[in-house]
Amino acid sequence: MKIFLFLLISASAWAQIERPFMGVMLDENGHARPVIGAAAAAALGDPLFDAAVISLACSEKMCLAKTETAVVSSAGETADAPPGAALMVFSGDAAYVYFVETRKFAIWFAGRLYLFDFEPGGDLLSIRANGFDYAIARDDGIWVGNQNLGPANAIFLLDGGGALLAVDGQVRLLRPDGTEVDFAVSGAGGFVRMSDRHVEVITDSGMWALDVEPGREQIFLLPGGSR
Repeated sequence: MKIFLFLLISASAWAQIERPFMGVMLDENGHARPVIGAAAAAALGDPLFDAAVISLACSEKMCLAKTETAVVSSAGETADAPPGAALMVFSGDAAYVYFVETRKFAIWFAGRLYLFDFEPGGDLLSIRANGFDYAIARDDGIWVGNQNLGPANAIFLLDGGGALLAVDGQVRLLRPDGTEVDFAVSGAGGFVRMSDRHVEVITDSGMWALDVEPGREQIFLLPGGSR
């Protein structure tokens, strides 16, 4: 499954016809699908993986998908893994992987998983490779380090600092300098990393893509139905 090569060739072809490659979304049927085109006219490509995907994370170079029994890369590498969902974030050529149901932590490198012990001190909700920050849920709210961000339905830690929070019918984009951009999104309950620039927002009524690049922040509805 030479998916990574396929992505590179396809991205090049799309660029030639001026249809930008935004990233890869997780659709309502559990398929990881490329998103092609501009915000007002996005289209979906064919699924990248044969099996249904539970969790997904993509950078500009590759994707990692968690199926029921394995972690699979867009380069065709596969490693057996605990059941259930996973939190995944890239760090250079490697990735951190946290298995939510079994509370096991691992490093993915060159197609292999290396497990190690980790006690976050609460329910782990999101991880960030830069400085290895993580968000945990406690009774009084969601904590990132020594900062309490309050209650939220979901959180996604951004690479350059800051976070996305789903709370009270909004997605709040918190920047590390203390500034904030809010988007009205009802029923947001999860986030998926589509690429280095775009994050998928999963809601009860549809999937949205959020451009988190400073100065270009916008949100738009992705093709497809509700999850």
